Amino acid sequence: MSGKNEDATLLIPNLQRPYIWDPIQVVLLVDSLIRGWPFGTLLTWKVKSDDPARGLARSFWAVVDRTGEADGQLISAKHPPAAFHMVLDGQQRVQSLLLAFGGDGWGFKLLDRAWHEHLSGTKPRGPRGRPHWSLGCLCVDVPALTEAYAKTKRAPSIEYTAVLRWVVTDDANGQSALDKPPNYIEPLQKASGSIGRFVRLARLWERAPEQAGIDSYQAEDLASSILQEHGVPDGVRESQKRPIGALLMALKDVKQTRVTYLELAEHEEALGARDSYNDAIVNIFTRLNTAGRTLTREDITFAWLKVGWNTARTQNHSAKVCVEQLARELEELLVPISVEDVVSAISFVWSVSFNSGKLLNNDDLMRGAAIRPMAANVSENWPLVEEAATKVCGHARDRGLRFREQYQSVNALAYLWAWYFAALRWRQGRGLNELDKDSMDKSLAGILDLGMDRWLVCSQWAGVWASASAQSLGGYATRLASCAQALANKPDVSDVIADLKQHLESELKDLEQAAVNGLAAINADDRHQVRTYYTALWLWNRLEQNRWKKARLALREESRRQNHLDVDHIVACDLWQSKLDMLKTKPPTGVPVEKIDELVPIVNELGNCMLLEKNFNISKSNKPLKNFLENVHEFKLGELTVNEWATALALSMPQVDSANTPVAELRTLFNDRTQAIRSDLEQFVRGTKTRVDLELN
Repeated sequence: MSGKNEDATLLIPNLQRPYIWDPIQVVLLVDSLIRGWPFGTLLTWKVKSDDPARGLARSFWAVVDRTGEADGQLISAKHPPAAFHMVLDGQQRVQSLLLAFGGDGWGFKLLDRAWHEHLSGTKPRGPRGRPHWSLGCLCVDVPALTEAYAKTKRAPSIEYTAVLRWVVTDDANGQSALDKPPNYIEPLQKASGSIGRFVRLARLWERAPEQAGIDSYQAEDLASSILQEHGVPDGVRESQKRPIGALLMALKDVKQTRVTYLELAEHEEALGARDSYNDAIVNIFTRLNTAGRTLTREDITFAWLKVGWNTARTQNHSAKVCVEQLARELEELLVPISVEDVVSAISFVWSVSFNSGKLLNNDDLMRGAAIRPMAANVSENWPLVEEAATKVCGHARDRGLRFREQYQSVNALAYLWAWYFAALRWRQGRGLNELDKDSMDKSLAGILDLGMDRWLVCSQWAGVWASASAQSLGGYATRLASCAQALANKPDVSDVIADLKQHLESELKDLEQAAVNGLAAINADDRHQVRTYYTALWLWNRLEQNRWKKARLALREESRRQNHLDVDHIVACDLWQSKLDMLKTKPPTGVPVEKIDELVPIVNELGNCMLLEKNFNISKSNKPLKNFLENVHEFKLGELTVNEWATALALSMPQVDSANTPVAELRTLFNDRTQAIRSDLEQFVRGTKTRVDLELN
């Protein structure tokens, strides 16, 4: 890697959300440049004609459109040259300079509300109304410049935040054509409304001299010519040509400023294998910070999706529109995952059904020939991809399974998407009638009823998505791909359903012991960590009818509204600590005081925890659970006794009414209940116990 100053053709990676600066930040950057402040170093990558990542490049924007109507207007739609530099770090600065200095009509197209917020920091009052927008181009307010120059006599000393203005320069296309009320407050002024006041900064940049020998008098002549072109009267021009001339000289200095950049070394055999080189490039992509966040592998995958997407197969919707719409649909199904996670899951689906289970690696990410087919395959089958994702997530919602509550892994979801997609792809190829389709859908739902809970939860307990998840995911993809390929030869629905059911059951069987071991390892040493028991207790409550009838009661005090469930203690932490403190005053024979301190974490055992309304806050009290239950509606009215409720939840009264229960007895009760809970959950893991709550509902 070396520092260089040569001129370069600059393009950028066509990655998601590449530009986030607002108009004020652009003005501040221009202000810094004219004042002679440092611009900073760029990081670029020289891409030659044989580099595999050429398809990831796009030009910068001439217009940044944030109205929601489009991405904006690219500088050029032409193919990149034989060799160019791709900007890996510095995109925000380069793009901002192009918007400021580029050409007539270049700038920001924003909703008027956004313009008001950026320029004044205030939001317009009243309803949002119609979505008016304005296209602002950066201009010099000549009277403001003249006034500022009279005070400083030096162009680099002027505060340009008071001189540069975003202005509508195109009366025909610079604003929305919607009707506006009489009292409408325009965020931007129009150049046509103040002839001679505003000069487009790009015009000054274009006319600023590049030769070193020009003097201030020649600059003033240039300034006078520019002012005349903008309709400034003769008398006014005389007073304004000097400050404009001084600004032209300052822009000349900016043009002569050498911008340094670091250039990634081109691939050479001496540097190692091409695969290793591609790995390094991908790591640079994924570690650099763009748009306020770290890039991911999914960003690069999404870039290729956008390049090869066939909009003719998706109702003229781009890859971005389709994926973002799917993300919104999933959020409505209580699966709030990011666009990047959606792309990752789609990539897994594609790998299973179209790439023989081979997952994309770093080398693939840089080779369009390897990954571009995914865009074609996914767009060709987009309705099926969408149906698989929404059917699986909708089924999880209907079973009460919430992402980031009962399960955490997008990979676990992606597997079920791919499993369901394989069935849908077979169905599409057979042209089934509506009755057969409905029958197949119900059969698939039946398999999910039997296996979805165990898959989402047990694969997590088994740790298959944690360490070495890439290897685990690769194994699942390969095996599922074999199953999907075998479906092609199946003659009817019953054979397909049997194969898919057997495959999922086989995968569940293989992770049983690891899930049992993972369940046994779930433990909390601190009261703030007991949330880790949430999924275990949530499931355990639902594995036995009488237990579920009691656990489902909205245990809340009569005066309080229902809140969300959370993990709480049965014997409160402070009560437990007070018991230990009393024990220290008269320790059992042969037991040193420090041994008593070792009993502190025991209060956080699984057997001393349960799901209660958050407003109970038992863990922060020093009272027994019985005191809280006496204020609960069902117990106060005699609809249920505390003893009945406790028995259903494997609790003994000495634990519920623990004020006078000795530490040793409570310790035994904690352990016994922990073992009972884990024994029931092990049966769930092995499929011999299933949820009863959905049947009762």
